[in-house]
Amino acid sequence: MLDTPKQSSSDPRPFRAMRAEGDRIAFDFDGGKVAWLSSRWLRLACECEICGDTASGKRWLTPADVPARIRPTSIDASASEVTVTWEDGHVSRYAARFLADRAGSGAVRFQPDLWDSDLGARLGRFAFDAVVEDDETLFHSLRALRDHGIAMLTGVPAETEATARVAGRYGPIRETSYGKVFDLISRPDARVAGETARAQIPHTDEPFRYSPPGFIFFHAIRTGAGAGGTSLMVDGFHVAELMRTGTPKLFELLTRHGVTFHREHAGEVFFSAEAHVISLDAAGQVTGIRYNDRCLAPQTAPEDEIDGLIEALAELTRLICDPQNQFQHQLQPGEVLVFDNQRVMHGRSAFDPTLAVRHLRSCNIDRDGVHSALRTLARRFAPDEAETVLYQGAIF
Repeated sequence: MLDTPKQSSSDPRPFRAMRAEGDRIAFDFDGGKVAWLSSRWLRLACECEICGDTASGKRWLTPADVPARIRPTSIDASASEVTVTWEDGHVSRYAARFLADRAGSGAVRFQPDLWDSDLGARLGRFAFDAVVEDDETLFHSLRALRDHGIAMLTGVPAETEATARVAGRYGPIRETSYGKVFDLISRPDARVAGETARAQIPHTDEPFRYSPPGFIFFHAIRTGAGAGGTSLMVDGFHVAELMRTGTPKLFELLTRHGVTFHREHAGEVFFSAEAHVISLDAAGQVTGIRYNDRCLAPQTAPEDEIDGLIEALAELTRLICDPQNQFQHQLQPGEVLVFDNQRVMHGRSAFDPTLAVRHLRSCNIDRDGVHSALRTLARRFAPDEAETVLYQGAIF
């Protein structure tokens, strides 16, 4: 997004000089560094009243309106603003910091902070009252979700209505075939595995959907501490990097080969989706994980690849189940675990349902809602972070 009106800087002069050089604009920085921007890009980046605003969508200039060989006739650069007059007489104005950032290193891409069993010392913990009432605390909790993919809320009333109250601060709650807020209570007639007392291998939820849930809230109402049911959390980005380093051919299979997940409740729903278990961006960085061993459909692959694909899934499962890669925590009533369902895998140890009833309330927030809240609050509390490019999740 080119959002020049919101660009600002405490730096009185982000570059020493700028000038036209053919179809490029050259920027001279301190230390002798020179960088360039495309003249066509610069013209397209104009957001004056005539060209319109890309952020609001009230945009009137299109890429087809900008000639391939467009050139400026004059450039006037002050400490805070650059004015460019084009060959057709159009005048564009840009924040100097905005252009310096684009000419310097381009958009900043977020780099996740990977973790394993050591997460406990770094896990962000935030009080319920502060998150609900104070925007700055909410922003810090969103930062924690950005950095680690997981955060904990404490002091949440062990009441059913508190789940939606706190989750709604992060974005609109996503309604699914299980409802807006879903009660996970151990019961003999379990409809899903989460309602049983059996151990659950860490996994992402609902990979059988074309667009799986973004962020998940687990609100502990009753947990029966001491009876088992310890939460097991795994950083999927971390285990993906372990595979990239240790078994690169298996890693490559999971980034290239489609894997099918499905879920059916007879007469009600029948979901099926083929996707990459590990999603990468154009630079090869891991941006999403989609994996649940319990809803793997029978896979289709060429005869000479199927065994390799199964071994890749087996190796991923072994890494997920390794305690060295798991953050383990016994949830207490009044705690909420918030986590990125397309990065963080969640599971639990088995528990004895005869000793205590385990009751969690769960709901989902889409990724774009959470990231929108983060960017919006960053405008107020950390402007330099508002334009950071965030990973999009397991979208393929």
